[in-house]
Amino acid sequence: MAEIISNATPLIAFARIEQLPLMQKIVRQLVIPNAVAEELMNYQGTDAGQIRLEQESWIRVEMLRSEAQMRLLLPTLDRGEAEVIALALEKQAPLLLMDELTGRKVAESLQLKVTGSIGLLIQAKQSGQISAVRPLLEAMHEAGMYFSQRFITAVLEHVDET
Repeated sequence: MAEIISNATPLIAFARIEQLPLMQKIVRQLVIPNAVAEELMNYQGTDAGQIRLEQESWIRVEMLRSEAQMRLLLPTLDRGEAEVIALALEKQAPLLLMDELTGRKVAESLQLKVTGSIGLLIQAKQSGQISAVRPLLEAMHEAGMYFSQRFITAVLEHVDET
């Protein structure tokens, strides 16, 4: 089974609004590289943003088979983003979860399919797991996740919640 690879930010975004169970329903299983696991373990945000990987059996940590691809990405990206993209390429992942724009652009340039926190909320609404994106989007924004007003407006228009 092909696996979804995630960066730290989507996990933190869902954790901050206490919606990791919703994220699990949407993605079922996630794989994260070591650098992302370290980011999550060292995360110094609010208690709501804390993720205890040992309690989340649906998230598996995996090492890269080769660091060559990751090293090529390091001048442009941080280590977590570089490992996520390298792992997605190694595993031929059907989807990569990443919110950071630079990382998304690099991943897309390598023909990887990318979505982020808000894409998962849209998918949750489309699959009937939530009735509205707006409350969770606003909760993420209030919890310190940055989204431009233009982006928020576009998302709400896309899901018919204007």
